[in-house]
Amino acid sequence: MNQTDNILAQLRTHTSLLHSALEQTPLSAGLLDEGVSQKNYVTYLQKMREIVAFYEAEIFPVLDDTLPDLTKREKLSLIDKDLHYLSVDRSGLPGFENSTGGNSSIGYAMGCMYVMEGSTLGGKVILKHISKTLGIVPEQGGSYLDGYGDQTGQFWKIFLNILQEYSANNDCDNEIIAGAKDTFTSIKLYFEQ
Repeated sequence: MNQTDNILAQLRTHTSLLHSALEQTPLSAGLLDEGVSQKNYVTYLQKMREIVAFYEAEIFPVLDDTLPDLTKREKLSLIDKDLHYLSVDRSGLPGFENSTGGNSSIGYAMGCMYVMEGSTLGGKVILKHISKTLGIVPEQGGSYLDGYGDQTGQFWKIFLNILQEYSANNDCDNEIIAGAKDTFTSIKLYFEQ
């Protein structure tokens, strides 16, 4: 296994249990249930709004010079658009904080982005399900889950290429892994609140 493949394999190994635990939270699992309600979906959007707001404010600035298409990856306005369409007040939830332990390195931030960008792939799966069950479509309350539309896979590949290149050129795999692990753990804890 060469160095550039190594970080992706390491991330999968070190985060697979955390990823599964997040998917098994009642909030996550409920979105793919046949009996999913609009209330489930709204709660998810409200929580994701706080999470995305945190990462766009705290993590994106760290990656400004590393991810050239960073502004195209902003999704807070999509969640706000969906909440507005669904006539939902977006206030009242406790704010989200990632347990960064004060780490603001580029490697750590890339690990955080690995989780956030990976969630766009899962969003497409959720959108397909809630389109059938709730009638939510990208133009009507589902723009956040639609991610980058038909370019979602391409955006993911671009990110993975940049991540692998960064890993190969910088000795920071432990920081990347720590960022991903902390992000999965923090989101799971927030979903369970």
